[in-house]
Amino acid sequence: MLNFLSTGNQKQVVGLALTPGIGLEAIIIDKAKNCVVNYGRKKVEYNFSTREIQDYVQFKTSLVQLMNEMGISPKTMAYLVLPNVYFNFVDLPAGIGQAEIKTALESKAEEFYLFQREEPVNGWCDVANAANGSDRRLAYSPFQKRVIEQLKEIINDVGFQLIGVESAYSATLRGLYTTGLIDDVILEDSSWTLMLINTNSYTLFQLDGKNLLECSEIPLAIKSFSMEEAYQAIVSSASQLLANYSSTRLYIVSQTDDIYAETLKKQMQFDREIIAIDSNRYANNALMEVVNAVDFKDSKSMTLAVIGAANSKSDFGLTLNAMADDPAASQGVYFVANIMGAQTEITQSFVQKLCISVAAICVLVFGSIFAVAYFTNNSLLAQISELGKKEQVLDNQIQALSQKEDKQEIDMNVIIDEVAALNVTAISFYDSIAQDIPKNVWLTQYYNKAGDQIAIRGVAENIVDIYEYYKNLRIVSPASDIKLTELRVVTDESGEKSDTAKFIASLAIDKDADRLYSFEISNTQMIKLNNEKDPNSKNEEPDESNILGGPPRTNIDEPSDQMTPTE
Repeated sequence: MLNFLSTGNQKQVVGLALTPGIGLEAIIIDKAKNCVVNYGRKKVEYNFSTREIQDYVQFKTSLVQLMNEMGISPKTMAYLVLPNVYFNFVDLPAGIGQAEIKTALESKAEEFYLFQREEPVNGWCDVANAANGSDRRLAYSPFQKRVIEQLKEIINDVGFQLIGVESAYSATLRGLYTTGLIDDVILEDSSWTLMLINTNSYTLFQLDGKNLLECSEIPLAIKSFSMEEAYQAIVSSASQLLANYSSTRLYIVSQTDDIYAETLKKQMQFDREIIAIDSNRYANNALMEVVNAVDFKDSKSMTLAVIGAANSKSDFGLTLNAMADDPAASQGVYFVANIMGAQTEITQSFVQKLCISVAAICVLVFGSIFAVAYFTNNSLLAQISELGKKEQVLDNQIQALSQKEDKQEIDMNVIIDEVAALNVTAISFYDSIAQDIPKNVWLTQYYNKAGDQIAIRGVAENIVDIYEYYKNLRIVSPASDIKLTELRVVTDESGEKSDTAKFIASLAIDKDADRLYSFEISNTQMIKLNNEKDPNSKNEEPDESNILGGPPRTNIDEPSDQMTPTE
């Protein structure tokens, strides 16, 4: 979603840097490809005495020309780097707030002569911890507030949107990191030194990895010396300072045509590795790959400061933006995020669109939930109302029946006696069935109708047990007219699937050695029952072999319909 929203909204940031002797540079960098997309340069004079641009009209004219020649669209954001006015460190209490920091820095800036008559605007950031370990150490760089306001008006009038103003010192260090020339010392967190040579001074920066420890600016009127004397002056003074540093590498960056970094490297009294970088007429190759430029010859001598200006939110840190608290700069780039594989600059506009989109999605989701809940609630209410009406109808019916109900007492004993009297015969036969069943006799079917029409079928291992069981039945129910109506040897009828056949097959007996008998005990009244069920039957005489063929048979564990009380 972020990638979709940011499509076409990744605003370019034009890095602008004003360097004495070089002029005004403009650069656009593709951070994903780590190359210069466009580069241009115009002549602009700088006044070292007043520490500001000599001619603001010239500055504006050069800026418009660069904008046109490089094809930069209006409203593009611009980050401006100016020559250093004042740079220092300050140790403050760890818990100090932003307002107290601004007051403290303004007070420190007033120690510099220029800000005794000019109101300062500071850019600052945290660097190494102070010696006591409990305080904050800040690097800060002030500019004249009047100059910042004037430059902001000019740049905005041209069509750019000024989002930052910074010292060339911090921008140069950040530019060195962007080129990749210090990747190994950053990775190893090694101690290293940068010597930055300008027209009227040189500056030494002492660092551990990304952490800036010291910064010393040494005034030196290079143009007042002969070329040979200028080299000797730098070597002499710098050697004494470098002796105090435990650096593993020295970077020499020359931004003046009077000093060739390669020549100074050979004369420098430093027994460790030295890397020379020229941003002047001696430069042979650009510091980064250049895709397009107004003049490719000029691009060879681009400064590290302008590269740092186009990458103010790099991982190196050390960004001293004097406009950080300016609401006009709040449209600037907050940070660079990798979204769906693309380097996306997170701006306030981007965040606003993202928040609006998220809010719209939330409204849509919660609106849908509310709509579903609303219609579901109405449906449930309708169902509840309908059920309430049905409940009222049932209550009315119950109340009507209750008014008609005979409230006479019911004697349950009388009902029980009546049911028992009606079923005395059936109960007698049920009792007789369960009395003294011999061990080797199994009952398979029982039928009882009207209490006096019965039939019992079963199997046994011997005839004696069958007769014994029949005799017991007659003793228990002497009034019955039951007889042993069937007795036969059970034959093996393979494939028969009747319940009786399945039951016999499940008996744990030796069917090869033992003989098994099936029997039937019933009364002759079953013949009448059979004829009543099939009035068209042509059997006029009793068919004893089929005595249970007419009436339905019931398994012994199924209750007889005689046991069901009648109303």
